[in-house]
Amino acid sequence: MEQALEAAVNAGVKELVIAPTHLMHGAEYDELVAALKPYEGKIASIKIAEPLLGEVGADATVINDDKKAVAQAVVAAAAVPEDTALVLMGHGTSHTANVTYNQMQTVMDQLGFKNVFIGTVEGEPADTECSVVIGKVKDAGFKNVVLRPLMVVAGDHANNDMADPEDPESWISQFTAAKAFDKVDCQINGLGEIPAVQQIYVDHVKAAIG
Repeated sequence: MEQALEAAVNAGVKELVIAPTHLMHGAEYDELVAALKPYEGKIASIKIAEPLLGEVGADATVINDDKKAVAQAVVAAAAVPEDTALVLMGHGTSHTANVTYNQMQTVMDQLGFKNVFIGTVEGEPADTECSVVIGKVKDAGFKNVVLRPLMVVAGDHANNDMADPEDPESWISQFTAAKAFDKVDCQINGLGEIPAVQQIYVDHVKAAIG
């Protein structure tokens, strides 16, 4: 960020719009905002677009149009049948923004996606931890499961923490070891690959420009 900001100053930029590719207002978004502070006097106007899921509400019941749009987009992209559980694995965070994951579960429930479950690699919030999610899917009676990342990019977490069958700690291994499911598959596709999600980022930039 510092290198990019220095380049902007050296180029004589007067108006700067930043498009964060973050999922939420979490720790890395906070670091971005902090990195901008020293440049407020060097660049006349600095605007930051919203991250993908928009503002963080006060609790798990508070949702917004961005979360609803992302929920609809990822469920449509996954295209799993209603009798198959779709488990969306996010990163998780100890940041107060972790309520965002519970909000995404609320959105899924409100939209009628009863086969969609939200989990996180870090298990924060606690009810998104892998073993807890396995219990939820099992209790709901699903026998087929599809794991997919709730992340902008399907990188290390998606390929290793989620989909590596050789790692006993991976989600596919843990779901398989539960011996409660007939089939467990993975879709290694990031949210950023979905056109509708890309449009949300574009719309956030347009809103920031004003």
